[in-house]
Amino acid sequence: MNKTENITDSEIIVMKVIWKKERCTAAKIIAEVSKNSDWHFRTIKTLLRNLVKKEVVGYDIDEHDSRIYHYFPLISEEDYLRQERENFTDLYYDGNVGAVVAGFLKDTKLSKYELQDLKRILNNCLGGEKSKNE
Repeated sequence: MNKTENITDSEIIVMKVIWKKERCTAAKIIAEVSKNSDWHFRTIKTLLRNLVKKEVVGYDIDEHDSRIYHYFPLISEEDYLRQERENFTDLYYDGNVGAVVAGFLKDTKLSKYELQDLKRILNNCLGGEKSKNE
């Protein structure tokens, strides 16, 4: 995926189904997306076609029925999210990851579990060193 060619919010809804299913037909994608939206099936097919054009979704044709296409992701969800985090950090924080984390921490109330998990992650990032406050 080209860094400048972003996936739209609507396309992300379709991608989430494809990431979850890993390989599925347009009919399954339409059924899944339709559970939470009132989009017409043609809208969903257009979004799917856009994702193929952006080369984030691939497809192959069913060996028994040439009218059926099986869609699959060409980029993992984690790789996509990593790229989006990098783009966000570069665009809004001039690449300063610490400022991003500090901003989220300042604006968000974390549960005790989330705080413990964050401490564990930070500890791992520091190579297992214990902080002075622990």
